[in-house]
Amino acid sequence: MRFTAMCCIFITGVYTSSTPDITFKCRHMPEICTNMCWAMRCAEPRFPQTLTWDNRSVGDNVMYPNLKASGCKIADNRCREHRVQHGSMEGVFSICDEYPFYFTLESGLANGHAVSRCVRRNANRAQAKSLRATYTPWRKQGLGTHKLQVGIADPGYKGVNYCLNQPCVNDGFEMQDGMAKIDGVDGVDGIDDRREPPPPPPPFRFFKTASGNIMASLDALTLGVNFTRALHDDEEEDEDEGEPEETIMLDRWAEEVEGARVRFVSDVLLEEVSAEHAALVDALVE
Repeated sequence: MRFTAMCCIFITGVYTSSTPDITFKCRHMPEICTNMCWAMRCAEPRFPQTLTWDNRSVGDNVMYPNLKASGCKIADNRCREHRVQHGSMEGVFSICDEYPFYFTLESGLANGHAVSRCVRRNANRAQAKSLRATYTPWRKQGLGTHKLQVGIADPGYKGVNYCLNQPCVNDGFEMQDGMAKIDGVDGVDGIDDRREPPPPPPPFRFFKTASGNIMASLDALTLGVNFTRALHDDEEEDEDEGEPEETIMLDRWAEEVEGARVRFVSDVLLEEVSAEHAALVDALVE
């Protein structure tokens, strides 16, 4: 059974979508969700949860400048080649992840203010797989741009920060403008550059889906409306072992995306829940 979809329209920069175009499950990529939630709630300037996919940005002439401006140069960045620099992390966190994504109009308009964080390679690959599965059909349709509303699932999962409306206190690894801004201090090489305190961060709202996921959104989502998201490997395993009763009726299918088989599910937004409920649900699945 597939629930009737509500069409999402992009008109002169005004988005009428009320469901995510792409969903990232934070249990698979906690540091990536942390980076996105910091960029959306805590950064100065902040960035929207709904971006604009730009097919032109896939070309090297746009991609490389956008990545460089975000602090995530492909072959020369703090996460891999310069791991002693401010904001770098040791161990497996060797990939530089940026928000807004380099292939969006917002990245090109960020004027170097994009947010970045060092993340695990497998998390970055999972994110890239979901992104390709989302925008490849748009490219095949010949579209030049398309709105990209980002869904954040499992916002309270262990290791995720800022997605449950935690205080905007930089852990030292969220980089913007080449520095980690902590409590109004631009902390680079011990320089204390205090500015006026930023306005209060906007709060996420939380929504439960038919598959049992909790979604974090800065804006209201329309209940009872279906949305498509890519399935992760653990969800495919759950399907083989038998699904919970409430997910049996959800439509699932597979598609070939750039030579890889990707499974999708048509999920449904059921109800808005409190942050406390969202935290409890995610704690139960850890």
